[in-house]
Amino acid sequence: MHDRKGRRMRLAGWMLAVLLVGGAVRAETIVLKDGTFIEGKITLQTSTSVRVDTRFGVRTFARKEIDQIVESIDDSSTASGKTFADLPAVMKAVLNAQADYDLLHYEKALSRLEPFRDYAENKAIRMRIEWLTVEINERLGRWDVAKRLLKEKQEGGTPPEKTRAKAHLGLFEVNPDYDLRFVGKKHARNFIFDEDLRNRAREPGSLRDAEVMRAALEEYCEQLLVEDKLSVKAFADKLDERKTLEAVKNATGSGDLSPHLPYIEDLKKAEASLLKAQSILGDYSSAFELDLARAELNHLWVVTLNLGEEALRLSPETFTPASDRANGMLTAEGRRQWQQRCDQFLDAAKPVTRLLDYMIAKTDRYPEMLRDMRTTLIDINERLKENIRAVKKARDRTRA
Repeated sequence: MHDRKGRRMRLAGWMLAVLLVGGAVRAETIVLKDGTFIEGKITLQTSTSVRVDTRFGVRTFARKEIDQIVESIDDSSTASGKTFADLPAVMKAVLNAQADYDLLHYEKALSRLEPFRDYAENKAIRMRIEWLTVEINERLGRWDVAKRLLKEKQEGGTPPEKTRAKAHLGLFEVNPDYDLRFVGKKHARNFIFDEDLRNRAREPGSLRDAEVMRAALEEYCEQLLVEDKLSVKAFADKLDERKTLEAVKNATGSGDLSPHLPYIEDLKKAEASLLKAQSILGDYSSAFELDLARAELNHLWVVTLNLGEEALRLSPETFTPASDRANGMLTAEGRRQWQQRCDQFLDAAKPVTRLLDYMIAKTDRYPEMLRDMRTTLIDINERLKENIRAVKKARDRTRA
């Protein structure tokens, strides 16, 4: 019971944070032709590609991959810095309804939302009202109402909402008595290991229980990832250090490195599957997401070391150019050799700094969990760039 109460309080706190953010948070949903979707901010569009800043990093998609770009949902709020009393009525209603829901006061929560049933001013708030209404009707066992609302979402919702609605309706289809017997073809006894929860799941209409429903949705997400053949190990096993090293060295331009990485398509598929799971349960698979990032970063760390060794071998500090012993001045050939060596080092160092920048940007997404790695990467990157500046300055030296 204590765990349930704690979880409810955390959810309520999360909801408050979402609604009280300051400034506009805009995000597009890119729907691909294979049915997957990506959420993020579009930063660049050309006639052939679209660049999106996602929660996983910058991703570039070819126009021919894209089916549609869904209009942004504005999750802005004028509540920044305001007290609860100063909030708009709709936001007060949603926060109070969420609090009542967390306290199992479902009828009271529903009555708070009723005056805003037709609210349409802010899409993000409207969606929260609609999904909270679905969840309340599920907790009350009003299955016909819940299924009607879910079918409306499946037909006319955003791509993430359609995925979420499909999950709920799928559970109802294989459990027509609304107890929890199966998720897909897997029996509940094979994924619910807590005895109390397993007993509750057997009771008629047990999907009314928020914890039972949560267990069902978690298993649905697990099966979704298995169906998409997604695992951190499967992704890591495909990584080839030699291919990545050559790709980074030969990458053209100076912008986003990700389109040049040989494993990027596998990473996109993994991220798309995670987004589907997280659209069903917002906090689902955060550990999986972090493990996926670690697998990529560990792979790139080895590549960085190899590139760094190549650059180190070409360091001008280890090179003695031809000079005139009488006056210590470089000879004409010595100057040519010195400048050539400097240029070779600078060329070899460029992909290292570009890769380090990419890795640091990746750790930005997980500042606490990857703090030590981030600190190390930043330190190495700063020292390397300082070395590059010194070599550029010394390139035109005339003395040995």
